Amino acid sequence: MILFDRVSFRYKEKQEASFAIEEVSFSLCQKKIHGFIGGNGSGKTTVARLIAGLLKPVSGKVEVCGIDTSAEDALIHRKVGIIFQNPDNQIVGTTVEEDIAFGLENLGVETDMMPGKMDRVVSELGIGDLMKMPVHHLSGGQKQMLCIASVLVMEPEWIIFDEPTSHLDPWARREFYRTVRKIVETRNTGVIMISQISDDFELFDEIRIFSEGKVAFNGSSAELKKQKDLRHLYKIPEKWLFDEFRQVVE
Repeated sequence: MILFDRVSFRYKEKQEASFAIEEVSFSLCQKKIHGFIGGNGSGKTTVARLIAGLLKPVSGKVEVCGIDTSAEDALIHRKVGIIFQNPDNQIVGTTVEEDIAFGLENLGVETDMMPGKMDRVVSELGIGDLMKMPVHHLSGGQKQMLCIASVLVMEPEWIIFDEPTSHLDPWARREFYRTVRKIVETRNTGVIMISQISDDFELFDEIRIFSEGKVAFNGSSAELKKQKDLRHLYKIPEKWLFDEFRQVVE
């Protein structure tokens, strides 16, 4: 579980306008896909960085799996993996195999244990035939799968995706979400998805809208669809507009 208990954060403490997060409280359970949405500067990415231990709260407490993120950096980095918007900014190996092994080496995993861990992950993601391929030969979707494999092999309990599908075509996006759903269902893993792509909303188990450093909505996509007074805070999915138009016509 992730717990935010009256968390506040600001980038420049002495400037009144610099508040990014103010007295935010919520909890997230594993084995779900949690969508974080909101405009630029709303606080969603700051919240994700607080969860990952990359930022520390000015006040309040952030706990991940019972661990205070302000006290245990090394433990938090083992519990939470991050996959960034552009895969090229995250890939460090020259081949798929080297990139997946890199994280295990950093964790100090014994060399004879690496193949088993790597084989399990690449089999799960269906990229076993790419292991010897140079990373610069991969497609955008394949690079995204590699980033997931490189994080998943370290067995985190939470994975944060920062705008993961913004560079993918519709087919690759569908394949990506099938993979993420499989991870959630087969592992004791929680997923946080930062996304501005409105068509993704119905794929989230829970949605939180951030606005001006606070949580403006917390619930399912079906519940959000009914909250028309919040639509100024996000781009409305075209499917929702079509459904409403069809109801009027009928």
